[in-house]
Amino acid sequence: MDKLKPFFLFILLFVFILSPGCKKDDADTVLAKHEARYPDIRKKYIYQSVIRLANLKHDPDFDKLIKDVRKITIYMPPSDDSTYQIKEVSKGIAADGFEQLMEVRSEGTGRISLWEKETKSSSHFIGFLDTETDDIIFEIDGQLNLKYISALKFADEGSLMDLIK
Repeated sequence: MDKLKPFFLFILLFVFILSPGCKKDDADTVLAKHEARYPDIRKKYIYQSVIRLANLKHDPDFDKLIKDVRKITIYMPPSDDSTYQIKEVSKGIAADGFEQLMEVRSEGTGRISLWEKETKSSSHFIGFLDTETDDIIFEIDGQLNLKYISALKFADEGSLMDLIK
């Protein structure tokens, strides 16, 4: 047992030194505050196979854009809350270290904006879909191939919204 003490002390010291670097990334603080403000927010999860349905024009660049996306979490307004707003999130996202990649009008009547926060190992993407009837936040689990980001402007968010509502 006495021979193991130096080993355990080494492991304990190693864990102590590495623990500050392993804490959870605070990239979602504005989003976490938003969820706390609206506890009845509805989350929907869509996976790559469903995301492809928004590619009505069968644009190969769109498929390349989402190739490494595992799922998208959609934060939808609470059913009974007419005061729901995403302004705090869209304004505060830059303070959390996100940079706006793009903002475009989609082929429908919506506006899509996409934000990215780069870390050493990957990127974290959050976006906003603002239409006449809905304010929606989406968070991407996985990576986007930004070389094909322009394919987003041809996405039909209406077909996706019909599927997830």
